[in-house]
Amino acid sequence: MTQLRNVAVVGFAQAPIVAHDAHRMAPEMLYPVVRQALAQCGVTRDAIDYQTAGSADYIDGRPFGFVAALDVMGTWPPRQDSHLEMDAAFAAHYAWIRIQAGEADTAMVVGYGKVSEGQPERICNLELDPYYVAPLGLGPITTAALQASAYLARSGASDADLAAIASRRRTAATRNPDAQVRTAASPEALQATPWAAEPLRQGYVPPVGESAVCLLLAAEGKAEQMCKQPAWIHGVDQRAELQSLGARDLSRSASAKLAAEKALAMAGLGSAREVDLAELLATNPVEELILREALGLSTTDDAAPVINPSGGPIAGHPLMMTGLIRLGEAFRQLSGTAGAHAVPNATRALAHAAQGHCLQQNVVFVLGNQRRWS
Repeated sequence: MTQLRNVAVVGFAQAPIVAHDAHRMAPEMLYPVVRQALAQCGVTRDAIDYQTAGSADYIDGRPFGFVAALDVMGTWPPRQDSHLEMDAAFAAHYAWIRIQAGEADTAMVVGYGKVSEGQPERICNLELDPYYVAPLGLGPITTAALQASAYLARSGASDADLAAIASRRRTAATRNPDAQVRTAASPEALQATPWAAEPLRQGYVPPVGESAVCLLLAAEGKAEQMCKQPAWIHGVDQRAELQSLGARDLSRSASAKLAAEKALAMAGLGSAREVDLAELLATNPVEELILREALGLSTTDDAAPVINPSGGPIAGHPLMMTGLIRLGEAFRQLSGTAGAHAVPNATRALAHAAQGHCLQQNVVFVLGNQRRWS
């Protein structure tokens, strides 16, 4: 393989996830985190060569809302710019590609959206096949329930297993000041919650939340100047499956498995068990089990690596930025800024993000605290 440029995450800022910010629009939520990320690196907007955003105007019902975000990110002097109607983690992958191509040395990646002001269930329905599936009125919770049913039927996992995972994530989130749900709950208490859509209970899925995030990338030579301990990207890969739910095995995620294999190979690792922690975009316990299986990790115990030490999406799922938060959390762990939810002596991390129903499209990053290529 041709030697790649060493590129690192050098800054990350996140607004705490809330159910509804009644006093600010999305650009107003985004502005302070952009300033915070730049301040972390000791630079101004002039130090950034390229900017990209992950958001969807449809989510909060504000047409061309991404134009207002340009003012926050910095529109003058002009910079290279792009906007993805996807989770901002995919925008981070695109920014990494632009840096690899030599078109930039530094990049700003943001994610934002006022989810509480839209109708995410109806909007996400439009991601489905428009002829046979979307007219059924399915949203992400109901399609996740279909996936959960398929996985439980194949694996034999029980409701108690799902409750135990959700309880562990809720407990981890109590140590994360940016999580939306920061109260622990026993497995028994979560099993007593009503169905969101059987076999998923309300205690197993996150509430609607909104936030704003900003992540900074830099190539070798500038990364060391901008961050005391950069989190170097050792490997990354992105894969997608068919849109039709009936055309794939919902109890598995072939695209997550392939993306992880490719990213780990790029990183020079033979298995995901070689990383110290994994931040997974799993919005319910079944998604976590499917992803752990795709990564070749145990689905029956919490053997290494540590899974979602931040609490993960079960404790807060702001659409269009949940995946970028996973990458940011990996950076926090490797840079020594994770605070109370830090994994001791972490040197390698895996960050995963997904887009679409039932883990349709997946991107996997593998990061380390040392440069990958000499």
